[in-house]
Amino acid sequence: MARRRHRLVPAVAGLAALLVAAACSSSAEPAERSATNVLAEVDQSAAVEQGPVGENLPLTPTVQRIRERGSLVAAGVLSSPVFALQDPATGRISGFDAGIAQLLAKYILGEPNVETKTSGAETRESLLQNGSVDVVVSTYSITEARDRLIDFSTPYYIAQSGIVVRSDETRIEDAGDLAGMKVATQPGAAEEALRRGIPEAEPILFETSSECLEALRQGRVDAWSQNNASLLSKIVQETDVMLLPATYGTVEFGIGMSEDDPEFKEIVDEFVRTIVADGTWQRLWDDTVGVVQDEPPVLPTPGSP
Repeated sequence: MARRRHRLVPAVAGLAALLVAAACSSSAEPAERSATNVLAEVDQSAAVEQGPVGENLPLTPTVQRIRERGSLVAAGVLSSPVFALQDPATGRISGFDAGIAQLLAKYILGEPNVETKTSGAETRESLLQNGSVDVVVSTYSITEARDRLIDFSTPYYIAQSGIVVRSDETRIEDAGDLAGMKVATQPGAAEEALRRGIPEAEPILFETSSECLEALRQGRVDAWSQNNASLLSKIVQETDVMLLPATYGTVEFGIGMSEDDPEFKEIVDEFVRTIVADGTWQRLWDDTVGVVQDEPPVLPTPGSP
């Protein structure tokens, strides 16, 4: 039986609203469902099980290291619902990015063996450069500044910049309404996208997404902008803020790698092309992000970043 999706109403990002919509849409379902139950449906295991195994891969230094170790070491997060969230009771990590890492491990090893090292945005490049991790898979935006330090795969996810406002906000409906307003964002890719996409807005910089959210709640800013994939994962369980349907610009996520092994980049690029072409990417999206969002992002057309 096909999995039933629970639609994320575009103008209301709180999971409570999602649950009400789901309950009202089917008399066969309980009237009340917890956020935990809905997020528990995020499960990439079927997509990973059906994922491809690479054939006749060149034994590059990175591939050799991964095979000798028996696992892919990936930098990422463990607290991002829908993309990479760890169950503290079981240790299981679920989500789209978790699935991408597992699929890449399977492509190289034949088994989805992944060791995740948690990292913040400020340490990802150094972890790759010093060989602490093989890859970064963590809604990792491809930017010119980062691309000067590391290699990126061809994009595996296309997002847009999104806008979060308080649930009682009536002044802001689209990106143009942010002209002259204070908008919370984080330094780096999100700030660059905001300045480029809405130059009339006033960026207010915070180091973490939690600080952005708190500033919005307290009324110190009028809105919060980041890529909409990250915003979805940050506010999916919140009820006092909402993700607007309006977006602007394009944000591409890539798998980060060291520049020291260009042949490994070719392997990872071919991996992305393969999972897009054979339907694995779509199955993974359906079973993770698609649990809470109806409209998928633009399917990547793999080339060179």
